[in-house]
Amino acid sequence: MAQPLFFACVIGFFRARTRLWAVAGLWTGLLLTGFNVYAAAVTYVPQFRVRNDFRLIYGAALTAWRQGYNHLYDLDAQKRAVEELGAGTYWSPFLNPPPLAWLATPFIALPFEAAIFVWTLLVVGAALFAWWLVAPGGRLARLSHLALFLGLFPTAFGLMVGQPVALVAAAVAGSWWLAERNKPVLAGLVMSLTAIKPQVALLIPICLLVSGHRRMFAAWLAATAFMVAVALVLLGGDGLQRYRDVLALASQWEPTRRYAISGPLGLGPQVYVVETLVVAVALVAAWRQRGEGVARPIATGVVASLLFTPYVGFQDFALLVVAGWLVVRSGATVAQTALLVVGYALLELALVVLAIPILVAEAALLVSLAWPAAQAPGDLRRVRGVMRRHVADDAGDRDLADRAQRA
Repeated sequence: MAQPLFFACVIGFFRARTRLWAVAGLWTGLLLTGFNVYAAAVTYVPQFRVRNDFRLIYGAALTAWRQGYNHLYDLDAQKRAVEELGAGTYWSPFLNPPPLAWLATPFIALPFEAAIFVWTLLVVGAALFAWWLVAPGGRLARLSHLALFLGLFPTAFGLMVGQPVALVAAAVAGSWWLAERNKPVLAGLVMSLTAIKPQVALLIPICLLVSGHRRMFAAWLAATAFMVAVALVLLGGDGLQRYRDVLALASQWEPTRRYAISGPLGLGPQVYVVETLVVAVALVAAWRQRGEGVARPIATGVVASLLFTPYVGFQDFALLVVAGWLVVRSGATVAQTALLVVGYALLELALVVLAIPILVAEAALLVSLAWPAAQAPGDLRRVRGVMRRHVADDAGDRDLADRAQRA
């Protein structure tokens, strides 16, 4: 009896002090955010021509606009377009699918310096939008989540260099919000916007289908199929072959594999085995989540996608924060809460700890999602119930002792 009571009391102690943890999280997040703002001011802002990835998106959109979308993945044409943006601007291949270039096309009406400023406002606004919709808790807790989200280095780095992962986070958040308000068709259409960077959300629709959200999946499928059809028409045969070549390059390129499972495992059959296991666990988890709402299937899809994809940058881990918020909203267990805290620390130290600890934490979180969710109020009631029974037992023992003594 003593051991379960001890753990129940410990759990109750930590859960009862939500305000204390919110204040601690807020201060931690503010300190990390302050450091990130300093890093941006001294490094990323002065060197935006070299460090901001929007130059590649802008260059790809410029290439397609000038020469036609069948040249979107013409690497020579991309290189010329990027290097024309100004002295010191260097090129690397544009690896994203056509919808990201479509999104960036209106920006080429602006000079590059103005376009990059507006784009930065867009991605920062998308990150704030995702936080506003999904972050759980009361006012103080939500402020803490915001500070920790912006303070996390993968998030900050993605915003500094103009990565579109914040736009994917906003699409995932908006889709969840609509689904929670019984608008599955609109939710599926919004989820299709993840096509701008699909590898970080690839398995979300499958998890939604298996968990019973068929209308949401059907809307996603219809919108995605339409975008694929338009992309194929615009690319043509030559453009499609160039895109295949670019994807093959991405799968071999060390920077794109460093934080994926193919980084520590290397290229070969072992990667396919692990990817198969990831999909299997995700499907089992989604099947067990039937009737639990849409938050956990989406979180499962995010975690599984980042484990499955052969192409991931550490800035893409910002999406795990949104997944974590959804897990908390759906009822995080004690083990999941601990994993989220440990995972946050690992992501903040991603450049130091590198891939393996992060991959292990992701895998553990994915496996945990195959078990039923916890309900925090119910957990607290169970803790109090254990304590009341223990007090009652002690009182009963004392009463028996008093009776025996009087006898």
